[in-house]
Amino acid sequence: MALKEDRSFWALLGGSVVAAFLASTCCLGPLLFLLFGIGAGSLSFLKPFAPYHLYFELTAMGILLYLWVRYFLIVRKKARCSGGVCRYYLHYLSAGTLFAAMLLSYPYWVVYMIGE
Repeated sequence: MALKEDRSFWALLGGSVVAAFLASTCCLGPLLFLLFGIGAGSLSFLKPFAPYHLYFELTAMGILLYLWVRYFLIVRKKARCSGGVCRYYLHYLSAGTLFAAMLLSYPYWVVYMIGE
């Protein structure tokens, strides 16, 4: 049973990070290419994702909210953990949430970094 829970946790956490990454594709890619001296014209294949920015953000936040609620209602109250994910659930979830938050908030704070 623990293996199935481990897989679902990693799938949900990975899904939230992927959704956060897709939500930030409008701005993150061009900045990275600018930093490395590569033309941003090759990022035109990401343009179809722009209208779905809000949906990707909501998906990432919804998955993370589900994982946090699951932690406080189920995982934390277990008497005994039977796997590495259960034992370090809070650490993994905190790191994934921080990474997703950085990706989701990127378009709002990058303006101050590049000075425009």
